[in-house]
Amino acid sequence: MAALEAIVLSFVLTDERALQLLVTSLCLVVALLLAAVVIALVNRWRRRRDLPEDLSPNAQLAHFRSLYEAGTISLEEFERLRTVLNARMRAELGVSKPTEAVSHPSGQTPVPPPPPPPETGIQRPEGPDTGIRPA
Repeated sequence: MAALEAIVLSFVLTDERALQLLVTSLCLVVALLLAAVVIALVNRWRRRRDLPEDLSPNAQLAHFRSLYEAGTISLEEFERLRTVLNARMRAELGVSKPTEAVSHPSGQTPVPPPPPPPETGIQRPEGPDTGIRPA
């Protein structure tokens, strides 16, 4: 405002036409600045709205872990959420629920045998394995 007063006082008050031009120009500049600010805010809002949210169970679990580490949620809440999200991840991947370990008479949990290799029709050569493989 002080700059406006200094400019206005520099003009001779008898020159009404110059004063009118100055006031009109300043109003136009202010209107253009306000329009630029509004356009910038609308663009920011539009970009934020267009970003896809990652609602995968893995992303949610990472978010809840950060909330737990920040102290926003308790350990019990985190464990409950992790249980639910682990079930969703298993369902998405088509993996069955892990079975409970059955106690073995020797006190050790039995190790299941590895699954057989897939049938490819390729036969291994006879003889010792030298560790040399084709490129």
